[in-house]
Amino acid sequence: METATEEIDVKGAVKIAASYLEQLYDRTQLQDVLLEEVTKSDDERFWFVTLGFSRPVLEGTLTPMEQVLRGAQALPALKREYKIFEIDSTTGKVRGMRIRKA
Repeated sequence: METATEEIDVKGAVKIAASYLEQLYDRTQLQDVLLEEVTKSDDERFWFVTLGFSRPVLEGTLTPMEQVLRGAQALPALKREYKIFEIDSTTGKVRGMRIRKA
């Protein structure tokens, strides 16, 4: 007798992605973690969850435009980053994480 497997729903996929992010990065370095986007593959085998967050910028890594804006508006030295997590919709296993350009 074959048992049906319960698929991971969208909320479950987002929780898995957020937990994975926290395991990889120092939580004290992450600010404003937000869900940016969720899609499911056409074959419905994978969830793609995009999380955005801000984290401190190392000196010398700001672009010239970011330096101008930071100086003119006294912006904090934070940079927004986006990560896309690929999650198996059946097992909930994270198959990968990649950078999404802003």
